[in-house]
Amino acid sequence: MIVILTGAIKNVGDYLIGSRARKLLRKFVDEEIVELNRFNNLDEHLDVINSARAVFLCGGPAYAKNVYPGIYPLVSNLDDIKVPIIPFGLGWSGKPFGKPEKFCFSQSGQQFLDKIHSNIDTSSCRDEITESILNRLGYTNVTMTGCPVWYDLDSIGLPLSKNPIKKIVFTTPAKPSLIRQNHRLMKALKKQFPDAELICSFHRGIKPDRYTSYKKGAFYTGMAVSAKSLGFRVVDVSYGVDQIDFYKECDLHVGYRVHAHLDFLSRRKPTVLINEDGRGQGMAKTLGLPVLNYNDRGLFHQYCHALSEIANGNVADLEHAITVIENKFDVMKSFLKNIA
Repeated sequence: MIVILTGAIKNVGDYLIGSRARKLLRKFVDEEIVELNRFNNLDEHLDVINSARAVFLCGGPAYAKNVYPGIYPLVSNLDDIKVPIIPFGLGWSGKPFGKPEKFCFSQSGQQFLDKIHSNIDTSSCRDEITESILNRLGYTNVTMTGCPVWYDLDSIGLPLSKNPIKKIVFTTPAKPSLIRQNHRLMKALKKQFPDAELICSFHRGIKPDRYTSYKKGAFYTGMAVSAKSLGFRVVDVSYGVDQIDFYKECDLHVGYRVHAHLDFLSRRKPTVLINEDGRGQGMAKTLGLPVLNYNDRGLFHQYCHALSEIANGNVADLEHAITVIENKFDVMKSFLKNIA
């Protein structure tokens, strides 16, 4: 038995990470998995944890300054965990934006990384920027496996889809301040693909609730109204990976959500990502894709060019990204099988 710590609350991307991580771990490590909430103190679960073969840390931009106890509270005394703690596809938080060389862990975060890296052969990270940060900070037993979301097991070995672009999903930004940019990019997408069915997808939902402030909810509602005015069908896909099952029927993703971007690549479908932070930059660098940052002066021109290239079938960069994923799948399998 193994224990995995995941953190899906509202953002569908977190649910997708958990789903893909479980499938990989069941296939290559152990079919019996106990899943615990990474946000909770786990002192009461120590008996379960210490009866496992290992604890896997799964999920997103975990390498923040306060990774322990901020991102992973775990237990009050780390020495109480007697089994290996293995980071699985973890990534840099993306802050400070564009300046990974200035990132460092807090004292408690560094002590946490020191402890877990001294007790395992290697950890797994999701991109080259994260790998370089960890190496710079002294953690050299790191394997760049890619993000678990890279790997849709049914699509391994398949080429990039060349289907006509008939159905497109556009994912909205997390930053409310990007509402005008968001509208302009959706408008350009409609102009490039005037006959396609257009869907606007909100990974973190639209309306305010306990995880979305009223202020953000108001901006997201504004984005939804904007999308409807352009003829997009608006979909709230928060709170469950099943909410994005319809992505399988879409021919192209465009937008700001990293895990929609990776989901489409994993299914061998074209995608264009606009980076809101260093997480997207890490993916772009690792996969050899164009870097389109939300704050670049030339973003709109770069964006329109990327759409035009896809419309004209010029997808060599996406085919290269698929090759990277295929090659890294062997690295991922080796990493997991060595644990097994």
